[in-house]
Amino acid sequence: MSEKRKTSRSIEIITGLFLILSVITMMVAFLLNFDYSVPNATFEEDVDFLMDNLSRQNTSAVLWIIAGAVSLFFIPIYLIMFHRFQKGMHLLSSFFILCMSFAFFNIGLRELHIARILHQSLETDILLNQMITLNVLHNIKYILILFKSGITAFGAFATVFTISRFRDVKFPVFGSTLVFLSGPVIVTFIWLNPGHIVMTLALAAAWTGLLIIGSKLVVRGLHKKTKKTN
Repeated sequence: MSEKRKTSRSIEIITGLFLILSVITMMVAFLLNFDYSVPNATFEEDVDFLMDNLSRQNTSAVLWIIAGAVSLFFIPIYLIMFHRFQKGMHLLSSFFILCMSFAFFNIGLRELHIARILHQSLETDILLNQMITLNVLHNIKYILILFKSGITAFGAFATVFTISRFRDVKFPVFGSTLVFLSGPVIVTFIWLNPGHIVMTLALAAAWTGLLIIGSKLVVRGLHKKTKKTN
């Protein structure tokens, strides 16, 4: 096998692995996400709830930062892999990945910020004053917006990624269909009714479809390398 061909297959394998890793980290972060939208009767009860769940907030924050980092590292690999096939669409897809990564990073940073403020208030054994209260409320509001924006970017990426046609890269029909149908549903329901069962099913379908596509890329690259070697 020529060096150029080896490089091409290696890029295909790495792209598939990073696609799988991106989906898995996002899925774990989503499933273990700390839900700030759960209301209590009073703000004091909300604060008590947050203070009682500092470790969960920190875990959620770290997972979102990891998901954002993996997505960010996926961008150059994605560009290298698909610039020959998508003819400009790869730039749009990369833009959506960048938006998704930015949102995930900031969700994690904001969650860490809230947890740090609440932890310091516990250590000093003082009640939250008005300035700290407004700070916490502002960050929670921003996290909810970032969450919807990040999921929207993911849905947009899923749609653009699968509507592009390839001459040389063959995606599995079942996986591509799942992702293609799920993308618009995700973009719509994340703003209308993010807690709806349809939203959950659409995310699950999109993740499943992308995992299938990523696995196909890895298997295809390994198969061609093995075949050439033999």
